[in-house]
Amino acid sequence: MSENNSTGKKENKSQDLKEVNNQSFVFYNFDYTTNRFSFMRNSIKTLTGYSIKELGKKNFSELIVDKAGYPEGEIKNKEESNLEENISVYTIRAKDGDEKLIEDYSLLLVNPKDKKKKRLGILKDITHQIKDEKINKIISEILEAADSEKKLEDLFSFIHSRIRKLMKADNFYIAYYKKDSNLLMFPYFIDEIDKDSTSQIFGKGLTEYVLKTGKSALINKKLDEELRTKGDVELIGPQSEIWLGVPLKINNKTIGVMVLQDYNDEHTYGEKEREILDVISYPISRAIERKMSSEEKEDFIRELKETNNLKDQIFSMISHDLRSPFNSLLGFSEVLLSEYDSLTQRDVKEYLKVINDSAKTLFGMTNNLLNYSRYQLGKFQFQSCFINVNEAVKFSVEQFDDRIKRKDLLVKKEISGETVIYADENMLNIILTNILSNAVKYSPVGGTIYISAASVIENDDETVLISIKDEGTGINKENKKKISRREMFTTPGTSKEMGTGLGLLLVQDFVTECGGNLKILSEENKGTEVLIMMPVRINQVVQEQVISSLIV
Repeated sequence: MSENNSTGKKENKSQDLKEVNNQSFVFYNFDYTTNRFSFMRNSIKTLTGYSIKELGKKNFSELIVDKAGYPEGEIKNKEESNLEENISVYTIRAKDGDEKLIEDYSLLLVNPKDKKKKRLGILKDITHQIKDEKINKIISEILEAADSEKKLEDLFSFIHSRIRKLMKADNFYIAYYKKDSNLLMFPYFIDEIDKDSTSQIFGKGLTEYVLKTGKSALINKKLDEELRTKGDVELIGPQSEIWLGVPLKINNKTIGVMVLQDYNDEHTYGEKEREILDVISYPISRAIERKMSSEEKEDFIRELKETNNLKDQIFSMISHDLRSPFNSLLGFSEVLLSEYDSLTQRDVKEYLKVINDSAKTLFGMTNNLLNYSRYQLGKFQFQSCFINVNEAVKFSVEQFDDRIKRKDLLVKKEISGETVIYADENMLNIILTNILSNAVKYSPVGGTIYISAASVIENDDETVLISIKDEGTGINKENKKKISRREMFTTPGTSKEMGTGLGLLLVQDFVTECGGNLKILSEENKGTEVLIMMPVRINQVVQEQVISSLIV
């Protein structure tokens, strides 16, 4: 044999031994007489934390926590076979308290003469291998879920369920930061104690701390107090024994935070759990980004379709509904011009009334069209102030004095002179004018319109409930569906008055923009009541405004 070949074999043998050592293999001999393990090298200390000498006093079998698959040593081979190969997996608890998953490969030798047994085996720590396989499987499942039909909220729930497979996750939330509004949002929030998942102004909580640093943080009460003493954070919500947060990043930009916390046990989370979340946070960020992009695309397509439908309806309104008042204007003004000398003063006055009504109708239609166009283009400036409701209603009612007299309608008001709301004055006038216009339009001759406003306390917040009720034709089921679908439609009034259908759309949008709520109660042939809940305090409306603008 050549020297080179001999050297090569030695090198290969040396490399094999290195690989064995690197993989933390531990060789053992099990004595069935004493039921004890004996180990051939001190690498057992790397595996268990105990030296060979310590394990001479403490039997290795005492370290085994989960004995599922643990070889008890029964002779399972056939009589003619003297050798049995066995592979089992079980859990041990090391000296430092960590649990490790062990793969035990052994050979059971049986002396055919005296039936004495001997077992030689190799122990291997497969904790990281199994953990890595489990993590990779979970990552794959999360990415697959992102490509499925699941909604974003369902994806968050799915992510939560997969993290539960890796660690305790009774208190778990995902937070997003909206830079344009400086708001912290909680699209997914599960907590045993804290039930407040509403959006909040970006502050100095632990979540914001992770967002600022862009690094994961494992914070116990002691570290939390140190950070608060430095002024880095402030206590927001109930304090937990241990808090673990990891940043969610896309293209190295932190967009959110994934958080786990435990209110009872400081040892629930440690560096191992932190490392696991650090590993899976990037694919989770990618999954969320993909799902958000997909939903944004769907929302954009839906909005585009709605915009096209609205455009078609507006063009239809311009070509059809606006033609009617123009025809009245042109027709009656032409009669006045051509037959003025032959008309009585009474006829002239009647014709002028029709022309005036047509001009007012046309003016209202044009105003609604212009206001809606400005709003859709984002050119309607929102400027809130305190408004006296009684004065606002009085101004709107005065716009319909002629029509109210012509229909012999009675308007009953029950509004305190001190009732005040916080809203945009132009928007409120448009809201009240359009609702009153419909009340007058669909009321029978001699009918009554009821207008009231009263303060209401709801969830410790003071609001004002405005009610406008008529005794008119009401809204049928089909038109109620159109309202819920935000479709433009118009029906003739009790005196054949015409409209565009834009008014109600404006009312819906402007009430929301002012931080209020709209409810329509109606029954066909029994009248309609429109209820508007409007805010009184500044902070409430500002909060509603901001939240309403955060649809992703």
